[in-house]
Amino acid sequence: MRIKVNSWDLKLYWDDIFFAFYNSGFRLRYFIKGGRKGHGLLKNIELKDRHKGKRVFVVGNGPSIKGQNLKLLQNEVTFFVNRAFLHKDYELIKPTYHIFIDPKMATGEWPLTFLDDAAAKNPDVTFLLNGDWYNLPQFQEYKKEYKIYWLCQKLYIQPYFRGKIDLTTIGVGAAVVEQGLLAAIYMGVSDMFFLGVDGNGLCYELTQRDSHFYGTNPENKTKNFSSLYKDLSMMSNSLRRWDMIGKYCSCIGVNLVNLTDGGIMDFTRRMKYQDVVKQSNSHR
Repeated sequence: MRIKVNSWDLKLYWDDIFFAFYNSGFRLRYFIKGGRKGHGLLKNIELKDRHKGKRVFVVGNGPSIKGQNLKLLQNEVTFFVNRAFLHKDYELIKPTYHIFIDPKMATGEWPLTFLDDAAAKNPDVTFLLNGDWYNLPQFQEYKKEYKIYWLCQKLYIQPYFRGKIDLTTIGVGAAVVEQGLLAAIYMGVSDMFFLGVDGNGLCYELTQRDSHFYGTNPENKTKNFSSLYKDLSMMSNSLRRWDMIGKYCSCIGVNLVNLTDGGIMDFTRRMKYQDVVKQSNSHR
């Protein structure tokens, strides 16, 4: 009997094997660079179950949030990311957490003053930053000035992952919004809502449309054709990670809901943003 082999399923299978080796390399690198202590992770135990049983909102920077009234998040537990401080209501909302993990901040492609810009509008903000930066000289003054916790969620999530999220050591992670979701799980939340995750930002870029609520990222304007297939591959991997995170949340009993207005992220239940925020907002 002839066995049919789907080439795309085969590719995904080999991708999983590749990322298993990739994870092993990152684990080795993590221990060589000092493990928990070298990445500033020991303090993260303070975050364990900090918001147990509560709901949180993780907000991406997709163009869809331009049509949503984010002021309604003022008294909620919120995670904002990257250039979110450019949003007109950022100062009013005063997000609970602001996440930066992109290596561009360490290389100087993004200025460290992004931290100052966020803190100027939100003095009590807690930053969640990339643990690889913990010992870098340019971050030492910021460690003294701001409330910072460091993340080392570097490992590629696998389809079979069902372990516990532990921010005090290296663990599974993804891009910046997903990092917020995983951090919230560690903090013990029962309901996670995300918005501003359109999932098709690259498609917007390719058609000369705004990929974010503030327009486009200036650094992306220098990309050439050879970077296109890499970006498309990364987008494919990102969508698959989201699907894995959705299945993981179902497995551990965390309610994950998409409040994005439009977009392509149909891997989990959707609800209308207005309907959710009209409910009790005494969860902070």
